[in-house]
Amino acid sequence: RRAPVDRGDVSVARGADSTAVAAALNKAVSGTKGQVFTRSQWVEASRPETNRTTRYGFVLVLGIALLYTGISLANTMVMATSDRVRDLGVLRLAGATRRQVLRLVGAEALVVVAVGGVLGLLVAGLNLAGMRGALGLRSVRSPVELPWREIGGTVAACAALAVVFSVVPASLAMRHRAVESAGVKE
Repeated sequence: RRAPVDRGDVSVARGADSTAVAAALNKAVSGTKGQVFTRSQWVEASRPETNRTTRYGFVLVLGIALLYTGISLANTMVMATSDRVRDLGVLRLAGATRRQVLRLVGAEALVVVAVGGVLGLLVAGLNLAGMRGALGLRSVRSPVELPWREIGGTVAACAALAVVFSVVPASLAMRHRAVESAGVKE
C-alpha cells in the first residue's frame, strides 16, 4: 500500500510559459481535491499564523519553555549573587555605599542579559538562515520575518528577572556588617 500524496512541487523550466504550465496543472487536477498554487500563494497558505491551532500550540510550548527559562535564570542569578557575599563586603569596605553596590549588581545583571540576548539572536539567525537555505533547495523562497515585539518582550522580561533576582539577594547579603561579609570564606 502506498502513502497518499499531499503535495507535489513543480518548477517551470527556464523559457517555458508559466501560464500554460499552470493551466495544464489545473486541468490535470480538475475533478479532484487537488489545488494549484504559485510559490507565494503556497507560502502564504502554509504560514503558521493562518492555522489557529498551530499558533496556540506554539504559544503553549513556548510558554512552558519560557517559564522554565525564567526559573533557571532566577536560580542562576540568586546562586551567583550568594557566591559573591565576600566581594560585596569588600566593595563596602572600599567605600562604596549600599546603593552603589546594588546599582553595580543590577548593571552586571543587565550586561549578562544583553550578552545572552545577542548570542541568542546569533544562534536563531544561523538557524533561520539554515531553514531558509533548505526551503530554497525545495524551490520555496520564504522571507525571514523576526517577531521583534516578542523578542523585545522576552529580553525585557529576562532583564527584569535578572535585576530582581540579583539585587534582592545582594541586598539581603549586605544586611550583615561589611567586615563580617568580607571575612566569609568561599
